[in-house]
Amino acid sequence: MLEQLNFFKVAFLDSQIGALTRSSKYVVNAVVRQFDGRALRRVVEYGPGDGVLTMEILKRMPEDGELIVVETNPKFLKVLKNIEDSRLKIIKGTAQEASRELSRRNEATIDLVVSSIPFSILKSLEREKIVGDTFAMLKSTGKFIVFHQYSPLMLGLLNKYFNKDAVNTQFELRNIPPCFIMSAQK
Repeated sequence: MLEQLNFFKVAFLDSQIGALTRSSKYVVNAVVRQFDGRALRRVVEYGPGDGVLTMEILKRMPEDGELIVVETNPKFLKVLKNIEDSRLKIIKGTAQEASRELSRRNEATIDLVVSSIPFSILKSLEREKIVGDTFAMLKSTGKFIVFHQYSPLMLGLLNKYFNKDAVNTQFELRNIPPCFIMSAQK
């Protein structure tokens, strides 16, 4: 409960955070199920917040894996820096900046990208750029999971860039507020 309250305090003061509460255990479990037992050698997380999903990803990664988290909020960055795990790499910045840079230097080496950033507050060109850059950085078997979304806004872009037969959506009621979880397989 204390984590929820702390998250709310930070989110309430930062208009760039799209959630007022951290992801519920039901959302986290639904996202983790989307991993499909895949090898998680290199993972990127846009908008990790206080690290509730970050910790679950780290539990599923090999010792030589790498989790790159991208966060803008200074208070959440401080919380993330307290996670003592050598596999965790923290980037201070936006998903727009990070996705562009990572797609340029990683040449399709990422297994999975998860994102809880509030796409609805971004301009359509920014949303498209993030999805395009994310697609470019993923391996041929890579997956992009977009969660903590309050509308299916991102479905059109996921269908545009990814295999339409491999784009899935679910809705999780057990979250405040309820949210969509979308996944797209390359």
